[in-house]
Amino acid sequence: MEQPCVLVEKKGRIAYVILNRPDKLNALNQQLFTELDGALEDIEKDDSISVVILKGSGRAFSVGYDVGKYAHPTVMQDRDKLEEFTKRWLRVWEYPKPIIAQVHGFALAGGTQLLASCDFVITAEDAQFGFPSLPLGGGFVGIYWGWHVGHQRAKLLDLTAGSRITGKEATEYGIAARCFKAEELEGKTLEIARGIAKTPLDILKLKKKAHNRMMELQGFRTGVLFGPEQDAIIHTADGIQLVRDKIGELGLKGAIQWFNDQEV
Repeated sequence: MEQPCVLVEKKGRIAYVILNRPDKLNALNQQLFTELDGALEDIEKDDSISVVILKGSGRAFSVGYDVGKYAHPTVMQDRDKLEEFTKRWLRVWEYPKPIIAQVHGFALAGGTQLLASCDFVITAEDAQFGFPSLPLGGGFVGIYWGWHVGHQRAKLLDLTAGSRITGKEATEYGIAARCFKAEELEGKTLEIARGIAKTPLDILKLKKKAHNRMMELQGFRTGVLFGPEQDAIIHTADGIQLVRDKIGELGLKGAIQWFNDQEV
């Protein structure tokens, strides 16, 4: 029997949606996406649930996309696939019930798109937020950060391959709302969720929609939908091909070492 990639647990008016590929640090693949879509759809229809807590099993929240081998798509195929991802994150952002991302361990690359699309991020102080260790794309992940941390910090992190900040720094920057010691994270997040869930569900839905409308007026939706075009174009750059060639020649760890050892 194939192990489910997403688990659902309910505690009163709170539903936990748990990314469940611990051996892959909850890397995002198609099975996980399909199960995540189904879990959120079912919870949306359940009026006994007011708040969702999204977290990862094992040692990480999520390390991003499970990219596997590069398939050499056309620019349009690449753009269309990236837009599919973007529309999924927009569905999370538009979800009628509040979603809290509970972050521990690693939250990297595409995993930060997911958490940045949630309503709140509650993190362990020692969690690691950041970007891929090699420059293999651009204009896709970092633009989600800009809405939370400001454009200077977003660009500094995005343009520095392998950049990392702690959960404490993520809270100071604004991509997380609160941080706690790792051993307190579960209990404190549930306490926050229960505080939110005391408000009647119809009011929660209307309040969330009002806040999202303000982000729409500021250009959030249009901005993130530029990402697929930008990333698909960047994937054709000579610099990207150089990095891919190095991965083919040296393996992923070797390519990261080569990149970090460059003299500039």
